[in-house]
Amino acid sequence: MTKFTEKAMTGFPMAFYYAAMKAMDDRTAAVETELARFITMETEFHRLFTAFDVAYKNSLKSQLTDTIKAKDDERDHIAYVMERVAKLWGEKLDDQSLAIHGKRVAQVFKDFDFRTTEALVAENAKITNMEQRFAEDTLAADLAAMGLTELNTRLKQLSAEIQSLINQRSEEQSTVIVGELKQAREALDAHYRAFITYINAVQEIQPEEQISQAAQFYNQDIKKIEEQIAQSRKKKKGEDVEPEPAPDESGDGGSDVTPVKPE
Repeated sequence: MTKFTEKAMTGFPMAFYYAAMKAMDDRTAAVETELARFITMETEFHRLFTAFDVAYKNSLKSQLTDTIKAKDDERDHIAYVMERVAKLWGEKLDDQSLAIHGKRVAQVFKDFDFRTTEALVAENAKITNMEQRFAEDTLAADLAAMGLTELNTRLKQLSAEIQSLINQRSEEQSTVIVGELKQAREALDAHYRAFITYINAVQEIQPEEQISQAAQFYNQDIKKIEEQIAQSRKKKKGEDVEPEPAPDESGDGGSDVTPVKPE
């Protein structure tokens, strides 16, 4: 007879908490039993987990928006530096053989009336067109002469990454009420603890083989998740960590416990 590990998960980071609840949902759903209360509590757990899943994924979409902003801020800084260097070369150097490099590059920014304060989509479009100009042999040589080739490569890369992230985001900007995710987690956690208590009481009084098997698999899931949490904390501290264990290939139907990553 195996009981479910009674683990307080209030301190679990969100991604690992999600993985633990997903494991619980998978393991209990696979149990075939005639215990009416087990069936009722499992159904309610699945409903609450589904609500938490929706709130969590909405939160990840919100984080995606934050990621876009961070990349846009970095790109704006690079564009500002490139434009400023070009203007200084074009306006301040007495040697015209050098000044011409700056004048030609600065002219591209001027031709497209480039401003970092523009809307994201408009800025993306302008940079795409500007990069076509910068790819021309003469302007590519100008950038190289001023040491701006690497910055321009990063500018182009960031613009591509931003466009990719925009494509992942729904056309209507995702908004998420922080309280929605918090409330969904609290409701799920409360039911989880009640469910675990009930299942383990059943196992004490009238153990069932299927519940024991589900508990065994679930306990293995939690152990793996706790190992991943420990490794992630060591990485944050800059400590050396052991390689993560290979995926379970024992054929026991093990649940995927890899924490969900932002989209």
